[in-house]
Amino acid sequence: MYSRLYGFLTEHNMFYDLQFGFRAKHSTNHALVDIVEQVRKSLDDKKSVCGIFVDFQKAFDTVNHSILLHKLNTYGIRGPAHDWLNSYLSNRSQFVSILGQESATLPQPHGVPHGSVLGPLLFLIYINDLHRAIKHSRVYHFTDDTNLLNISDSPKQMQKQVNIDLKLLYKWLLANKISLNCSKTELIIFQRRGGNPNNFQFKIKLNGLILQPSEYIKYLGVYVDSTLSGKYHCKILRPKLSRACGMLSKARYYVPEKELVSLYYAIFSSHLSYGSQIWSQNSNSYLDKIISLQKRALRTLKFAEFNAHSDPLFKDLKVLKIQDNVKLQNCLFVHDYLNNKLPDCFDNYFTTLSDLHDKKTKACELGCLFIPRVKTTKFGIKSITRKCIDNWNFFSFKFNITLKDISRFELKKKLTDYFINSY
Repeated sequence: MYSRLYGFLTEHNMFYDLQFGFRAKHSTNHALVDIVEQVRKSLDDKKSVCGIFVDFQKAFDTVNHSILLHKLNTYGIRGPAHDWLNSYLSNRSQFVSILGQESATLPQPHGVPHGSVLGPLLFLIYINDLHRAIKHSRVYHFTDDTNLLNISDSPKQMQKQVNIDLKLLYKWLLANKISLNCSKTELIIFQRRGGNPNNFQFKIKLNGLILQPSEYIKYLGVYVDSTLSGKYHCKILRPKLSRACGMLSKARYYVPEKELVSLYYAIFSSHLSYGSQIWSQNSNSYLDKIISLQKRALRTLKFAEFNAHSDPLFKDLKVLKIQDNVKLQNCLFVHDYLNNKLPDCFDNYFTTLSDLHDKKTKACELGCLFIPRVKTTKFGIKSITRKCIDNWNFFSFKFNITLKDISRFELKKKLTDYFINSY
């Protein structure tokens, strides 16, 4: 039933484009990249940007069955399929079992079944029309993690539009019987370094509660700050990586090197790599401390001195440096784009030179990308999109092949070997 339902909705293009949860070719990284790039592009164009990160209370548990069934009918799920889903949701009960003692059984009149195959998909359908209620802002979803991104020409216009959208959001939530946790809903005003030059005092309300702007927010596991510097994510990441180094220093006496490297990837590299396209594209003092911790981890694995040169260790263990891993991810991102393996929201991110003219230059033959004009260094030249273009064009000339035409696996291996051999 999941395959048939998901296939039907996908075939008829019914899913909202900016819903990144529980969908093929969609991930948390895709959601984060698109949000951050929209912010960077807007700041590069000298516009005002703010994000409202909404917190729903027990969203999966409060889904109203009659509203859900009505929406299924509207999307074309009718007849026996609709009856089957009605039966699937009806007359469910629940109980709690602790140490063999079971509570009384109670009916479960609301919500989608936890741990079920259909549960997440039914929830996606339930909130699929939320964006239609919002007038001015761009709405992002990762399942129930919802973000409103407003881009305006001035702070005053932005305040007006956001307040309108929050009223519309609250009306939609009331109509769909979903509770909103106003105290955990966060507001962030994105700005250039130096703050708000006009000293504009924002007054943004949600259900009568004034939202106070935060310096940073946590979204999908990545800390995003108001200037997109990566400062707060690095600050939170450092103690995690330090603890991982401590665990490695204890384990190395009892675990062979091969298993120790696997442990490194599990407890250290997993934190280091997640969202690295967002917070570690550009060198800064915060990132330098993370780089030092990675070198420390490698020295720990090889029982090396605290000041030993790290390049031979990376080469021997065949581990990529954080900077090179980001370049690898950038190139794989472009490869996915050129081979139509990215969500639809990325459709206009890159343009190949061959799409602009038919001159037989070497850059065209190698599938190089067009470099668009930008206005600022911080938000234009240092954007993820620009870094992806620069990395792709560099390696197209370096390998002297059309990278698009080789498989993703081959590209990953070729780049990994190049970085390892350069250490």
